[in-house]
Amino acid sequence: GDDEIVSKATKKMIQGEQIITTWAPALLKMSLDELLWKDSDDITIKKLWEYLCTYCYLPRLASYSVLEDAIAKGVHSTEFFGIAAGYTGERYLNLKLNETVFSINQSDLLVKPSIAMKQIMEERKPDAVGGSSMPDSSGDFSEAGGFGGGQEYPQSGSTSAQTGGSDAAAPKNTRFFMSAKLDNTRVNKNVNDYLTEVIQHLMAVDGADVELTLDVSVNAPEGIPSTTVRTVSENCRTLKIQNFGFEDN
Repeated sequence: GDDEIVSKATKKMIQGEQIITTWAPALLKMSLDELLWKDSDDITIKKLWEYLCTYCYLPRLASYSVLEDAIAKGVHSTEFFGIAAGYTGERYLNLKLNETVFSINQSDLLVKPSIAMKQIMEERKPDAVGGSSMPDSSGDFSEAGGFGGGQEYPQSGSTSAQTGGSDAAAPKNTRFFMSAKLDNTRVNKNVNDYLTEVIQHLMAVDGADVELTLDVSVNAPEGIPSTTVRTVSENCRTLKIQNFGFEDN
């Protein structure tokens, strides 16, 4: 019957990786950064799901639970996005970042990690700074202020103190590079595996600047049809791809 046809078609699309059954949070963040929240600090999960179901140039997920799983994994980190129950116009409500979430509602908001971190840090600030910088009766500053308080200073012969620990070993492994050829029939799985098993670990390193690029080279001895050239060019412009083009050998 019709159900059997749909089931077979779905199975074939999953096998051909046209439908994604596991989505890395890094891939979700890439879609958000490149297309969906470029001009906003947040997006509702309901709207995100509607976009994923509507636009063919976005990843096609097997079910809503795939999105839920990617969100739950992403929120359990500081690298991808935060999640909030709402926004008052000034602050996000019940904002979570780098936490385990057990319930995800379509009305919830995904929040850019920098924005989420800024609010969380502001909310953690103490009402007043501890200690006093007022001078004591002797005219010296207290221990909190800097002078006096029985503080000892290093002798002139203390080289390590003067140089700020210049003898410390220099950092190692400060750069990582990787080049991998993708299987044309398993692109989604290849990229997802690389992001989950390799890149995601590097993105979690403090201070790491991770840059991802995609190089595509197509050789068509018989030439690329003008209709394909027009479609690809329009899609590249829509996706804000800066460097692309066609040429003759």
